[in-house]
Amino acid sequence: MSVYVLWVLCVPAYGIKMASVKNGDPSFHKTDLMPLKISRHYNCLPSDSVCVLKCSASRVQEANLTWFKENQVCSQVSVVNRDPNPSLKLFVDDQDKSNYSCVLNNQNSSMTLYLNIPQHCEPCPANTQTSQTVKTGDSVTLHTNLEAIPEDVFIRWFYGPNEALIAEVSKDHISMCVLEELKGRLLVDSQTGDLTITNTSTTDSGIFKLQINKEFRECWSFNVTVIDRLPGPQISNQSKHCPSLGSKCVVECFVENVKSKATLSCYKENRLLSSINITDLNYLCLEYKDKGNYSCVISNSFISETKYLIISEVCAEKSHTLEIILGALALFVLALVIYFYIRIQRRQEGKYYLQLK
Repeated sequence: MSVYVLWVLCVPAYGIKMASVKNGDPSFHKTDLMPLKISRHYNCLPSDSVCVLKCSASRVQEANLTWFKENQVCSQVSVVNRDPNPSLKLFVDDQDKSNYSCVLNNQNSSMTLYLNIPQHCEPCPANTQTSQTVKTGDSVTLHTNLEAIPEDVFIRWFYGPNEALIAEVSKDHISMCVLEELKGRLLVDSQTGDLTITNTSTTDSGIFKLQINKEFRECWSFNVTVIDRLPGPQISNQSKHCPSLGSKCVVECFVENVKSKATLSCYKENRLLSSINITDLNYLCLEYKDKGNYSCVISNSFISETKYLIISEVCAEKSHTLEIILGALALFVLALVIYFYIRIQRRQEGKYYLQLK
């Protein structure tokens, strides 16, 4: 195979056979040539304004593939012997209003495909946006909803406000771009194209964009929010804030080291008993009155952590402690009674009485 590539800065074309197109409507004119295809080529480091496009054909033999700007040649590749998949790149400004066309021609025929810069270079509008929230350190998976990647379909994942390419997936190939902030933490499912971000941190929060290139582009966006974990609530029966009420079990539900706004609440089953903003206080008193499932919950707008009141660990323990104290006190009183009884008896035995006749 011999391929000759000519790169020039869009000079007037002479002697190149071009296809005719009525009314400037982008369309094909072909005889014995295979169809052309224009697609956008993505780099790992995107440019703010430069759009890289690729014109490609398949099963071509002895032909020229040329990019034109108006009637000027911008670049050309000549295939002398068989080249199954010739392609040619074009760099344009995404605001360029010029008319570009890609021409495939040989001695017998030619084919022209006109470039629609807005269609190929403007950001793909997202059909839907899905919000997902994850705790720091956990993993989150963004789904393509494909059971398998079809032939001739490219899946691309982008990240951040500049829509930096992070992964490109096809049926037989996966290409990853290394972004420092996501380095070593991205996984792509080779069958479905699903993207997984592992060991998440708050800096991962942002928009992840999915683009599926079929005959036309389809895009979806995922608004991922990674939030700090909330400290779990704790329950204690040793509290100066929640004094015991006789034989009733009163415990303290509290949290420590809360760094963000959150609410502390106590529940019996699904019924709210009490609630506070942790910016004001960090504890609640919970009175166990009868059988039921009691819980203490810390929550914010995104996540919650729950601690359940286990009677055998808290209230029964407290009741058992009280029983021990009362038992010890009873034994002490009993010991005092026995002690003084014995002393009285001994004194009685040591006395002598005089009987007068």
